[in-house]
Amino acid sequence: MEMEADYIGLLLMASAGYDPRIAPRVYEKLGKVTGDSTLKDYLSTHPSGKKRAQLLAQAQVMEEALTLYRRHHVEDYSLLVIPGVHV
Repeated sequence: MEMEADYIGLLLMASAGYDPRIAPRVYEKLGKVTGDSTLKDYLSTHPSGKKRAQLLAQAQVMEEALTLYRRHHVEDYSLLVIPGVHV
């Protein structure tokens, strides 16, 4: 469940214009702060920060998020173009 939530969160984050490449690093840092360990991972209701970072950094997952992120930026920039105005 948490992995699916992380995946959906990554896509929503990218759709909102936030760079999804940052998310894995956040989870890695979170893992360091909370002290990831095999036992803690086994007993926890949530995956370790390291596992969450690995999932989000997978090529297919990240590529999907980057596609949304890039699409958002293209749409945003097209809104800034005013016909007849040259910058």
